[in-house]
Amino acid sequence: MHVIALKAYTDAHPFEGFIESVPAYSSLTIYFNKEVNKDEVINIIKTYNSQQSTVNKKQHTDTKIIPVCYELGEDLASVATTLKLDQEKIISMHCSETYRVYMIGFTPGFPYMGSVSEALGMPRKKIPSLHIEVGSVAIAGKQTGIYPKNSPGGWHVIGKTPLKMYEKKRIPACFLKAGDLVKFKPISKEAFYQYQ
Repeated sequence: MHVIALKAYTDAHPFEGFIESVPAYSSLTIYFNKEVNKDEVINIIKTYNSQQSTVNKKQHTDTKIIPVCYELGEDLASVATTLKLDQEKIISMHCSETYRVYMIGFTPGFPYMGSVSEALGMPRKKIPSLHIEVGSVAIAGKQTGIYPKNSPGGWHVIGKTPLKMYEKKRIPACFLKAGDLVKFKPISKEAFYQYQ
């Protein structure tokens, strides 16, 4: 949460030459296009630190509901076998949590979200899949994510959403951003294809 709060603060208090800030799990990369006054940047961080409790209280965000057709989860059966849980239990557990988007990475629009229930923890695939379809909702480790385009990947696909995580011409192009809260809602195949 500190990284996301610091991003919001630097975005709201840019220094001369500031372009953007990009959060990761435990760091914030700040891009700028001219020589920066080091003391000015240090002062921004000191001011943020002194106002941290107030800044964090302002980081309220609405929860985004993402529909998922778990019937289209190509790895759901194998995940159920590995975890010794029935598929309905996995779906229920995946939908019961509210996830925070920690960062966007790997490919444009891919949200790294956590944390999944400990009982759903799965290591990445030993052999990554060469083709994972756009919209695939997957789990790996303590995280869940959504593939924004067709790509190779090593996460276990347990469902699919009809929502587009990344559209180049949309503003903003990414459906989710770091700091967002997300809940998954199960839908039928029929409902999935009605989105198309």
